[in-house]
Amino acid sequence: MRLQYKVLGAILTIGTLAMPALSQTDAQVGALVEALRKAAPQTGKVDDGLYSDWQIKPANIPRWSKQCIGRSLSTAEFEASPSTARTILVCVMRDIFREQYRASGNNESLAVRRAAAWWMTGDPNRHNSKDIAPYIQKVSGFYQQQRSNPSSVPPASTPSKPPAQQSPSPRPTPSPSPTPSPSPTPSPSPTPSPTPSPSPTPSPTPSPSPTPSPTPSPSPAPSPAPSPTSSQPSAKPPAPAATAQPAQVTDIQIGALVEALRRAAPQTATPDDGLFSEWQVKPDNITRWSKQCINRELTPTQFEASPVTARGILVCVMGDVLQDEYKVSGNNEAVAVQRAAAWWMTGDPTRYSSNPTAPYTEQVLGFYQQLRSNPSATAPASTPSAAKPTVELKLLPHR
Repeated sequence: MRLQYKVLGAILTIGTLAMPALSQTDAQVGALVEALRKAAPQTGKVDDGLYSDWQIKPANIPRWSKQCIGRSLSTAEFEASPSTARTILVCVMRDIFREQYRASGNNESLAVRRAAAWWMTGDPNRHNSKDIAPYIQKVSGFYQQQRSNPSSVPPASTPSKPPAQQSPSPRPTPSPSPTPSPSPTPSPSPTPSPTPSPSPTPSPTPSPSPTPSPTPSPSPAPSPAPSPTSSQPSAKPPAPAATAQPAQVTDIQIGALVEALRRAAPQTATPDDGLFSEWQVKPDNITRWSKQCINRELTPTQFEASPVTARGILVCVMGDVLQDEYKVSGNNEAVAVQRAAAWWMTGDPTRYSSNPTAPYTEQVLGFYQQLRSNPSATAPASTPSAAKPTVELKLLPHR
């Protein structure tokens, strides 16, 4: 993402809106994380620039640790504590696994394969790709072994931070970095996750996110192979960096989307409805999003008292989401906007054309198109004072 979002009072009911996939257990998430560890490609080099048994890119470590345990770890600290590393990866992969359960129609085996493809390339849809098939099969095999012998799986303890899916954070975009690997692997790809969790609707967490994970690079072989961590996503399933070059969304587009979400925000007709600002945001999202985007936690009262600050934070959050949905939609602006609206409303962008979400996503698209045809009507999409990190935060998404 992915996340639970604010519920719309009269327009959408929580029950119909977000019937999430069967909840994944700690045992399942723990088995997946352990399977990723066992399947991690080894480069054969002592100093290969990757860390821990999971072969993590250094850029992901401070971000993921900050998102999951509240403080940034150095690569040395991460590698020195396998228990802490596992806890952080359980936090990251829990949202991814949940999202892939949804996408697979609650098919556990397929969800594992999709999660492994996301970890390797940033694109869960590549779970059937030939170049990563051996890796996917390996993860799936290890997962089944762990599930048949639960006692062999280290406890999948969750970090102090609530699962991203409870409320999403902006989704990240992985930054692939070539790293040679002995065994053939898929091409690197991107991030997410964040994990969405808008307020006006039920609240979701980017994806995270979301910056993907180890993928062995092939030796002389016909097809290129990404590095073990070339596409390690940041907390939320992202779109592959190696695929089609996605269009870069502009500040004007992001500003128009945020303004459209404000205009389409459902009103509950209850003064004390527990939601804040004209965007109708859940209070628990306010503290998390403000911390991620401007480096300090705002109270709901502070957030509501400053529409300019609120808009800046939501631009930070939705910029990642819109970029992700642009990739997924093949750079189709209208579909990307509707998918982003569905994410904001339900935590699941794929529900943009299904009832009862479709009327809301169409309303958001209508406002967005009005604003795009008259840019002067859109409030400036200024980024919050504390610039977002180069690799954006995304927990998962909605995820």
